[in-house]
Amino acid sequence: MMFKISAICLGVALLLGAPTAADACSRTVSKKAAQTIVPTGRINQSLLNNAIRAEVNFHRCRSGLNPVGDAGSGLTQQAAKHSVWMARTQQLTHKSTVAGSATLVQRVKKAGVKFRTGSENIGMVHRYQIDNRRFKILNSSSCQFATQDGQALPAHSYASLARHAVTLWMNSPGHRKNILDKRVTRMSTAVAFDPKAQYCGRFWLTQNFIG
Repeated sequence: MMFKISAICLGVALLLGAPTAADACSRTVSKKAAQTIVPTGRINQSLLNNAIRAEVNFHRCRSGLNPVGDAGSGLTQQAAKHSVWMARTQQLTHKSTVAGSATLVQRVKKAGVKFRTGSENIGMVHRYQIDNRRFKILNSSSCQFATQDGQALPAHSYASLARHAVTLWMNSPGHRKNILDKRVTRMSTAVAFDPKAQYCGRFWLTQNFIG
């Protein structure tokens, strides 16, 4: 039986107050990110954050924008908490019920970083590389999936998850606007895993930009 599913993303922005040749832009990620499958527990948020930032900066470079730096562990922790809340409640939303961290503004302030502008992209992606394509279930109990012509579809590595998530965001006008905002200078992204989701689980991502 053939299936096709789509990853889902949402974006929101808030405002508080030298061109580079496209062919010179790099999206290089670490060997560890490329070779390491994202686990279902104890996710290396730093490894994922660095891989996603490399993808973001590749697209910013192609648009003649300055790269964004790391927004720090405080904002990454807030992004991780929001991802965990979304995974637990099965809600893809920018507003949670977490006291003191319910909104984007509250989360950025709680991270203890200075900012004038900020934005947030969120999304969910299946653990296996089955989003946005037709696929076959070879063995559901052992999580074996394949393309229509029989090519195996493995679980995401840190690098493939980063590229897939950023590609999805770049293909959506609202998310693309946040990624290519010339006012932002720093970024943090974190992910949580939902093991109960269909097709062997899925990731919930929260990406925050500040400037």
